[in-house]
Amino acid sequence: MNCLRNTRLVFSRLQIVRRHFNPAQPLPGPRSHSIVMGSIRRLFLCQAKPATASHMGHAPSLPGFVSRSRPRWYQNPWKVAAAVVVAPYAAKFILYTAISTEETVPYTNRAHRVLLTSSEEREFGDEIFNDRKKKYGKDILGPSDPRTVRVRRIASDIIHGVRRLFPNNAIHDDDVKQGKVVLRPQTEHLNDLNWEVIVVKDEKINAFSTLGGKIVIYTGYLEHLKTDAELATVIAHEAAHVVARHSMELLSLIPFYKLMPFSRRAELEADHIGLMIMAAAGFDPRVAPQFRKKIGEIIGDTKLMDYICTHPSFETRSRMLSRKEVMEEALELYKKERMRREKCQSLSSLWWNVLGHRSC
Repeated sequence: MNCLRNTRLVFSRLQIVRRHFNPAQPLPGPRSHSIVMGSIRRLFLCQAKPATASHMGHAPSLPGFVSRSRPRWYQNPWKVAAAVVVAPYAAKFILYTAISTEETVPYTNRAHRVLLTSSEEREFGDEIFNDRKKKYGKDILGPSDPRTVRVRRIASDIIHGVRRLFPNNAIHDDDVKQGKVVLRPQTEHLNDLNWEVIVVKDEKINAFSTLGGKIVIYTGYLEHLKTDAELATVIAHEAAHVVARHSMELLSLIPFYKLMPFSRRAELEADHIGLMIMAAAGFDPRVAPQFRKKIGEIIGDTKLMDYICTHPSFETRSRMLSRKEVMEEALELYKKERMRREKCQSLSSLWWNVLGHRSC
């Protein structure tokens, strides 16, 4: 009797379950032993029934049954692997954002972040440059060498062009509106900057700048710089790297492995700013695009440089410098500087001797 009573109880609960999930289905007829045992296992062991078309709806859970929870993310090996890869970059980004300062690059108005202050950048730059000079040793040309004299003469014009183009732009009262500081292109790091230019005996066609206004030019490059305007194009480009603090930004991006894309963008940005600097220094900016093409022909320029090199192709750089809006802005600066010099030349010889060319 107890066995029969238990069997009836089991079938009674089975009927409740079937009516709960599919009320429209009629009561079951005779069932095989395997089907009955499968229903009993699902009923008492909380095993899920295979999904069918009739069970795909949002049926409420049966009272007294514990629904199976969805697997956690850490139980999925793919999600765990993704977290392991992304977590270090996320931590670096959070730390980088917390300790860096946002600035705006002149002319391009691109926002970027730098890690060191102006004074720290100068100290770091002096240390790096002194190490480089020790490495070059006797390969550094003396100050009386004609090539050094020529380079420093043009560099002096470029540096004065930088100072005229980017005067001290510390934040004033009119830059604060409604309690919020209006960001302007930051060039405070140029104030009282100790510029230094050296020429190194090397056959490579190369020139570069480091932190703190230090510029190095190889003699192999000078052999192809036939005019002062071409030399001014190179020096102004390197000075533009200092203005935009590209070296400082490069150090900030090392943990993110974005050096090559950033380097190509920085070169185009330095070309843009350098064009304005050479124009403000009194050199014809129309020389720059032709000069880039000339160097590209010498070194064998290819379009692959836009993808696999740290520098974009010279054809791309020449095309960017030749853009109408960019060249018109540079020519306007060039005309203003020429007018300023003509005004200086019209002064009396006394004032010319007292004030000199730089004070006009």
